[in-house]
Amino acid sequence: MDFYLEPKGAAVSRSQVKNKVALVTGAAGGLGFGIASRLAEQDAVLLTDINAKLLGEAASKLAANGATVAHVACDVSDRKSVQAAFAVAEDQFGEVTALVNVAGVATHNSFGDLTEEMWDRTYAVNVKGIFLTSQEFIKRRRGRPGAIVNIASIGARMGLDTLVDYGSSKAAVIELSHSLARIGAPSGLRVNTVMPGLIWTDLWKGGAEWLIANGLAPADLTPEEVFAKTVEQSVPMKRPQTLADLGEMVAFLLSDKAGNVTGQSIAVDGGVLMT
Repeated sequence: MDFYLEPKGAAVSRSQVKNKVALVTGAAGGLGFGIASRLAEQDAVLLTDINAKLLGEAASKLAANGATVAHVACDVSDRKSVQAAFAVAEDQFGEVTALVNVAGVATHNSFGDLTEEMWDRTYAVNVKGIFLTSQEFIKRRRGRPGAIVNIASIGARMGLDTLVDYGSSKAAVIELSHSLARIGAPSGLRVNTVMPGLIWTDLWKGGAEWLIANGLAPADLTPEEVFAKTVEQSVPMKRPQTLADLGEMVAFLLSDKAGNVTGQSIAVDGGVLMT
C-alpha cells in the first residue's frame, strides 16, 4: 500500500478536519481530480487511484492550495485494497461521510473486436469497483446518514456501438445506485448518479484518436477538433461540459441542501439527454 499525507511529513489533527470527510476514487487526474478539487474547498478529502505517481502529484497540488487531503493508491476492483483505503481515511480524518466513485476505464472497440478480457476489465473497475467501495462505506457507516455519488455517463443511455462494454457497465452503475439508494434510505444514506456529457479528458482524447485511426472521424482533424465538432453537433447548449460543471453538481448532491434527493440519475450534459 502506497500512502502519503500531504504535505509530506505534516500531521493533521482531528481539529483541523472539516465538516465532512470524502473519499474520491479515480482522483489522480481528469474528472476525478476536478471533483476532488471542488470538494477539498470545504471538506477533508482522501484521494485514491491506481496510479500512485500521478495521485501523489494531484494531492500535492491540492495541499499547496491549503486543502486538507491525503492520498493512497487503491485498486477499486480489489476488496483488500478498498478496505485499506478506508482505514487510511479513518486514521487520518475520522469517519468517511461521503463517497464519490469516479474510477473508470473505457476503450473504443468494434463489437466484433471486443474480447472477454476487455469486457471483464471494464466491469471489474466500472461496476465491481463501485460495489466494493459502496459496500465498505455502508458497512462502516453502521446505519448512520451519509452520501454516495456514482459517476456514470450519458453513454449509459445512448447505445454507443464502439463502447458496448463501457455503455452497458455505466447502465449497470445507474441501476446499482438505485438499489443502494433504496437500501440506504431508511437510515438517511443517500445515493445518486451523475452522468457527465462531453468533457475533454484523456479518456475523450483517446477516443478521438481511435475514431480518426479507424476512419470514423476525418483524418485531417486533430482529436481536439473532433471533440469540438462532436460538441457542436450533439450538445444543444453548444459548449462542452467542464470539470467545474461536474464538481458543482457532485458537491451539491453530497451537501445537506440535497438532503431529500436520492436514487436520482442526473445528466450534466448541456441537454444531450432530456428526461
